[in-house]
Amino acid sequence: MDRYARLLVQSGNYEGAVAALERLLINPQAAPSVRLDIAVLYYRMGSYAMAEAMLHDALQDRRLTPEQQALARKLLGDAQRRNQVSQIDGSVLLALRHQSNPTYRTADANVYSAGALGPLAPADRPQSDADATLGLRLAHVYDLQMQNYASVVSTLGAYWVDYRSSSGSRLQANPANAADLLSLEVTSGLRFRPLPVQAAGLSVRPHVLASQVAARQHHYLRSHGLGLDVSYQHSEYTLAELTIDSQQRSFANRIDLTDSQFIGGRLSSLRARLTHELAPGRVLVGELAARRNDTARDYYDFDTLEARVSYSFSYANPFVAAGRALTTSLTLSAVDRRYGAADPAIKAGTTRHDKEWRLGLHQSVPLSDAWAALLVVERARSRSSLPNFNYNNTAISGALLYRF
Repeated sequence: MDRYARLLVQSGNYEGAVAALERLLINPQAAPSVRLDIAVLYYRMGSYAMAEAMLHDALQDRRLTPEQQALARKLLGDAQRRNQVSQIDGSVLLALRHQSNPTYRTADANVYSAGALGPLAPADRPQSDADATLGLRLAHVYDLQMQNYASVVSTLGAYWVDYRSSSGSRLQANPANAADLLSLEVTSGLRFRPLPVQAAGLSVRPHVLASQVAARQHHYLRSHGLGLDVSYQHSEYTLAELTIDSQQRSFANRIDLTDSQFIGGRLSSLRARLTHELAPGRVLVGELAARRNDTARDYYDFDTLEARVSYSFSYANPFVAAGRALTTSLTLSAVDRRYGAADPAIKAGTTRHDKEWRLGLHQSVPLSDAWAALLVVERARSRSSLPNFNYNNTAISGALLYRF
């Protein structure tokens, strides 16, 4: 790439870099990589039609090296897909997981009940378990081909979790084992750029959302609501995202779900995320989340604050020459959850206040352009004002992920 154009790219001035490179095309003997560099810049700016046209021209030049041709063809395929009016992509996940305490039971020897401190029954102590998870994520974009880049964006998430200790669909009071789960969530809304010229990196998406969860093959939870996604691409290296949503939740009337008529209500959330690429293959992500749960009883209401930071780094595969890069991520999060009042069924004089910490290690091993193997190790620890809610949990999982 021309030195001046490279400096413009480093400063984030892609439009200026494109203009500088296009001037080089006046020379019939311009290097064959110039058109490829211009196409890459158009792609980075989201001008996929211009990128596609430039890639077609670049591939006509027989002077391109095999590596440059491979890059151009791969980029062309992706640009053509993004230029379609209707676009769909997604992933399928198959995972196996072992947890030391999947139901988050307390390990304390004594707990409160009706204000009295007594020994924890052996059947209520932490028990390890394993589960298999099958997940599907789909995202569909319908481009309305308007000057504000408006498109209808819809998502679907479906997950099935099968625990080893759980069998059958029979419901019973005070179940001892984790319940098999089936969840479905859909969202749909209009994404557009409110200021396509003044702030091209800003996009918003008001949307509707709905979800349903079944446990032990019976209805457990249903919710619906409204949300707003806001994202701002400050530069190629920095992305800011904000999501606000509010949803009404209703729990099923089941023998294993006490006070189902009281624990439903409105859950409101605000989540902010800042992603910054420190260097090639080095990404730092910071997240803040606040949630408020309003129910029919003060002692079920809660306010939650969560902070999370993760650092990801990619590196060459040490086991396979010229293999795809591996990615390792470290995640640390802290949660503070305060309830609205003391629960008289536990201890009338003490309001529940939880503090939770999580530490995670995530390893991604790409097997091909579509397939990847994942390994996750996570440690969770919670300490509460009430011993009933002190818990530790260690989870280890391995998964195969297919993207399409």
